[in-house]
Amino acid sequence: MKANRLIAMLATSGAAIAFAVPPDACTIISMDEVNSIAGGVAAKISPRKSGNPSECAFEDSRRGAVLVLRIREVQYAAENELQYERENLEKIYRSKVKWIEGIGDRAFWLQANKSGKFRKGKTIVTVVFSREQNATEVDTMQVARLIESRLK
Repeated sequence: MKANRLIAMLATSGAAIAFAVPPDACTIISMDEVNSIAGGVAAKISPRKSGNPSECAFEDSRRGAVLVLRIREVQYAAENELQYERENLEKIYRSKVKWIEGIGDRAFWLQANKSGKFRKGKTIVTVVFSREQNATEVDTMQVARLIESRLK
């Protein structure tokens, strides 16, 4: 009887762990899509972290980051997590975010560090172009829209 409870407990905890893994940042958007926005400079996909959070860099031929994506899934209160991250960024950079409509459940752009962040369900995505020509609200949010359309 105790063995059955232990097996049931392990099975449910395993399901919870599996559920908390976000989509892979390296496969959610293709190299061709990044190059269509970045002007064809991305040459390599370089995974930085796997699991939760998942982080990936799209790099140029000299291994310099063109685009960095970070996808994190939270277990509870995703809106609170996004607001907490916004507050921290505003304190660090002493700048206010610009809220963006139409991307996920909530999205913002921070000019000070040229990053976009959005939430869809329990998934929080950060999009940062490292290349100066693409480190704009328009290009960053274009990538965010592509990613958002693929999230559940």
